[in-house]
Amino acid sequence: MKTIAFIILLGAAVLGQAPSAAPLELSGAVAYTDFFRFDYTRDGVRNRVQFWLEMQGRTAVGQPGEPGYQPAEGFIRYYLQDADNGNKVANWREGLTMSGLPADQPFPMSNLDIQGNTARFEAFGMKWTVEDGGEDFQKDKVLIDDGFKQMVGKFYAGDLKVGAARPAGP
Repeated sequence: MKTIAFIILLGAAVLGQAPSAAPLELSGAVAYTDFFRFDYTRDGVRNRVQFWLEMQGRTAVGQPGEPGYQPAEGFIRYYLQDADNGNKVANWREGLTMSGLPADQPFPMSNLDIQGNTARFEAFGMKWTVEDGGEDFQKDKVLIDDGFKQMVGKFYAGDLKVGAARPAGP
């Protein structure tokens, strides 16, 4: 096994490239409200819905200035989901007065750093820390620091994953 690792390192040195570490990623979504009723279809039926928070991000690939370098990137997004059919609700802001809540669009993360099962980033002028507690949302932890106080997220469904990037599927 040591021989194989040595050959890989030697080959990379001969080609003038160091082997790059696989990127780490943050992915998933969690429901941050319990169910509530909202007639988003405007047909007189108040559907069961929940607000969700989706996060997607990955660490940098390679080193700046080297061929193939890709900087760290990610986004965070709020959305409304129909609890009975699982569909994301389009135009959910129509009919709801939600001052301060971002629109249903991805907002960029900045300063994304992932170490082990913990991701840290900034978004909406706040510092976020996401700890992946394993399968399901119940042991996941999200801390949000707005500069005045630190809040702990409470979740009702979903899952957030932090760790090694999954290979792209076929």
